[in-house]
Amino acid sequence: MATIIAAGTFDREFGRNRRLLALLERAGHEVVLCQTDLFATVKYDIVQQRKLRMLVRGLTAYPRLAWRFMRLPRADAVLVMYPGWFDMIVVGMLARLRRLPVIFDIYISLYDTVVSDRHLASARSLLGRASKLVDWLSIRSARRLLADTPAHAEFYAQLVHMPRDRIGVVWVGAEDDVFRPQPDIAAEPRRVLFYGTFIKLHGLDVIVRAAKLLEPDGVEFRIIGSGQEQAHIEALIEELQPANVAMQARVPLAELPREIASAQLCCGIFGTSEKAGRVVPNKVFECIAVGRPVVTADTPGIRSAFADDEIALAPAGDAEALAQTIRKLLGDPAELERMAQAARRHYLDEYATDTITRILDAEVRAALAMPPR
Repeated sequence: MATIIAAGTFDREFGRNRRLLALLERAGHEVVLCQTDLFATVKYDIVQQRKLRMLVRGLTAYPRLAWRFMRLPRADAVLVMYPGWFDMIVVGMLARLRRLPVIFDIYISLYDTVVSDRHLASARSLLGRASKLVDWLSIRSARRLLADTPAHAEFYAQLVHMPRDRIGVVWVGAEDDVFRPQPDIAAEPRRVLFYGTFIKLHGLDVIVRAAKLLEPDGVEFRIIGSGQEQAHIEALIEELQPANVAMQARVPLAELPREIASAQLCCGIFGTSEKAGRVVPNKVFECIAVGRPVVTADTPGIRSAFADDEIALAPAGDAEALAQTIRKLLGDPAELERMAQAARRHYLDEYATDTITRILDAEVRAALAMPPR
């Protein structure tokens, strides 16, 4: 097995990073951490941090990272994880000096986030062009790139004109030791659950508006989380005054499966950005792993992972259509249970931890076998 240096400014507790590190060790690889802090805030706010403050942090963080990296014993490969756009430029150069292949789990495109998802700048603006350049440099510095869905892999290939076969797909999946069926918990009739960070991609405003429309039907919505859009969502709830929406701050990871199991139906995401159309969010995998049915936006990303008889689909950004879909689903509990069981069988076949461990291991081997560029 290989010795892999996980290098960069990544947060070890961020879900995707934590999972990749665990999967590598599960596959038998030795993982050596070479990490220094740079982003001192929540991850959804990275692109909006003050640029001068970020520059000052970088001028101290990256020399420390370089010093540690160059002093490490010889390894077989380097893994750079989210948010690794700037890490790749530094670590990629250092890895070339040591003749080490670099695997980059990009997870999110900086350009896509700034221009398409957050609308912080236009594609032709200085910020838009700079973010695209950072994407180009970071992706091009990798021997092999990892994406979380086929749709994202296609997007990255087109963005930097990279051959598609240099990009592997490692699905997000779920932590099976946490997200598993809860046979002692019965679903509360007509309870709908959403949990997550309140970011635009999630389209939480669509869920709130759908909840208001379903108020006369006795449908209860439980919303767990906080984040970037919280003030907007709270203002919307104040405006609409839905009597059937209960909000709660984040709960510990270990408690989420019980929250999922207590819902009759779980919500995915309903944002309308191009990025929202390419992802399969972790909450979709997690709810399916627990054995609860899911309704989410009808997107290329979702259709690449699940069939439409395994997961309920509604148009992105359309609260009325979502309300109609939820009303129909809750009116047929037997169909809900059939759908949930079909999705969980598919999950166990293709997205469970053992399967994704093998997929990631194959990506590591592919990177080691690729000739240097």
